[in-house]
Amino acid sequence: MFLRIPAIRRALRRFGRARRGAAAVEMAIVVVPFFLLVTGLAEVSMIGFAQTSLDFAMAETARRIRTGEDQLSNRSYTDIQSDLCSQVNNFLILSCNGNLYLDVQRFASFVDAANGQTSPIQNNQFQTGTFGYNPGAPSDVVVVRAYYRWQVMTPLFQPIFQNISGGQRILVSTMMFRDEPYMATTP
Repeated sequence: MFLRIPAIRRALRRFGRARRGAAAVEMAIVVVPFFLLVTGLAEVSMIGFAQTSLDFAMAETARRIRTGEDQLSNRSYTDIQSDLCSQVNNFLILSCNGNLYLDVQRFASFVDAANGQTSPIQNNQFQTGTFGYNPGAPSDVVVVRAYYRWQVMTPLFQPIFQNISGGQRILVSTMMFRDEPYMATTP
């Protein structure tokens, strides 16, 4: 047993001085954090791009409600949601069926609107039962909210990015405004 200890020591010293394969070892140490960083950056970028698309679509949809264009043309909830989907898909192709939701509510005042908003995320579930479509009349206070159910693409990042169960994130865009005093007919 004592005869082997010097041989083991020599082998360890030889291993410590060896430089062959050092680049492979360094690469093995660096590659995992690098790919995690790249994958996380791609996931965050896609979520950000989807959020920007939803914000743009919301601004266009809310403008038509605010100016009374949708009310005067008697457009339905389905028509407005279809337009919202088309606007979202101008920049990024997203599946709207079962993923895109619209909630348009009329309030008596801005204070009521601020106090009357509740989160549709309850117990890690997305609740759509209170959503409706009431664009109001001229000079009414209206809150328009659009929700998109985004599936987190990377399973490793699902616990970090999800805000509802099932590895999904709800993207939200909200606008609150007073409808313009539009007139049904022009004099």
